[in-house]
Amino acid sequence: MSALPRLILFAAACLPAGPLGAASNTGYRCTDANGAISFQDKPCRGGQQSKAFEYLRDPPPAEDPLAEPAQEAAAAEPAPRAMPAPPPPRPPVPALFQCVRADNGKNYYSETGETLPYQVPAGVVGLPGSSLADNAHVSAPELSRPPVAEPGGVNALASAYVEVRDTCKKLVPAEACRALRGQLDDNLSQQRSASKAERAALATGARVLADKLAGC
Repeated sequence: MSALPRLILFAAACLPAGPLGAASNTGYRCTDANGAISFQDKPCRGGQQSKAFEYLRDPPPAEDPLAEPAQEAAAAEPAPRAMPAPPPPRPPVPALFQCVRADNGKNYYSETGETLPYQVPAGVVGLPGSSLADNAHVSAPELSRPPVAEPGGVNALASAYVEVRDTCKKLVPAEACRALRGQLDDNLSQQRSASKAERAALATGARVLADKLAGC
């Protein structure tokens, strides 16, 4: 071995420890019978004086342990999942009107609030105890309608028929929901004591009320 490589190997043997992570290797200083010195990475041949030493060599670039080969990464990547479909929009609260009968003052519910006029005896709506014009349920054309009974005083006017119309008020959503729940409760209560034929009709009405309550 020439003198220059020997000096390089000798200098490498004398260098301090390299950076953390550098590979450690074993080298050998061999001296033959003529006193020639050589450095090698294998044990000296027989008959040579041998002295082992450790030297460091820069390791190859470290690989990212988290990195995956391109093909494996592509195979391991899960396919994008389809987004779940949004829930269907909530139906609106159905319109509901609370109406009052003009002839007896009883309440009932209507989906449209539209009412038709009907005939009742004037006495039913408090006449002739009050003026026709003062009764809110009496339609204006009836003010000029002649009584049906023969004229003859108060009794004749009370027995005359007048045209009336129920009054209705639209409920706000919270009121409408309460009214629908009340109707459904009444329906279910009636089913418990109804006959088989009646129960079938009530069950149909209960399903209709339940569909309306879906918006509440």
